[in-house]
Amino acid sequence: MADYECKDFADIGKCFQKLHIYINTEVEKLKEKQEQIDERVKVLENQAEFANGELHDIHNSKIPNLESLIAEEANERLKLEVWGRKWNLVIRGIEGKVGESPKVTENIVRIWLHNDKKGLGFTAPQVKSMLFTAVHRLPNGPEKKRNIILRLSNLIDRDDILSAATKLPRGCGYSVVPDLPPSLAARRGELLAERSKMSNEEKRKFRLVYLKDPPFVQLVKKRYKHYASSIRDRFENRIIIATRLIGTL
Repeated sequence: MADYECKDFADIGKCFQKLHIYINTEVEKLKEKQEQIDERVKVLENQAEFANGELHDIHNSKIPNLESLIAEEANERLKLEVWGRKWNLVIRGIEGKVGESPKVTENIVRIWLHNDKKGLGFTAPQVKSMLFTAVHRLPNGPEKKRNIILRLSNLIDRDDILSAATKLPRGCGYSVVPDLPPSLAARRGELLAERSKMSNEEKRKFRLVYLKDPPFVQLVKKRYKHYASSIRDRFENRIIIATRLIGTL
């Protein structure tokens, strides 16, 4: 304000002139500051627009791709774990004693494999030839009926045991299943629970299969119709051939 102070009113015109100059100067300064602010805002807006574009690009392309890579990596790890467990079987329903040693558990398993009434009915030589690399009770479950993990050295023996287990009577209390990682074991339980809710007729149409790749375990419909139509077609073809042969006689 000192630039245009007027201590006396001898020359009011000069006072107003000074005031006018001062105001114009201050206005120009404000304009300059406003232009600087506008320029800064414009820069920030451009940066924000660029950042927003980058975020959209990350959200639309990089994140889905990253999620896909993470899922793929998880599946590969799971696949490796499934492969590492393929020599393992889980046997359910065999009674034992609390705190029994692995050696005792192995003897119990071999007796059950040979038992032709309650077990799988393998011959004594067959059971003796099976090489187990590990046998022990799993920590969870009823104390006297905890599941048994059995690791075989031969996949043929594993498949023979699984095949024989499919012939166990329904409701006998025994079962043999492939050993799976916890997440897949839980999924297997969900699928079996899903099948248990079906009618008896529907249950017979579906079976649980194990796959080498995701989803690793799945309920699939049995192809009865295809099998029946194949037999029917072969039978009809034989009738046609027989009819033609008779016609040539």
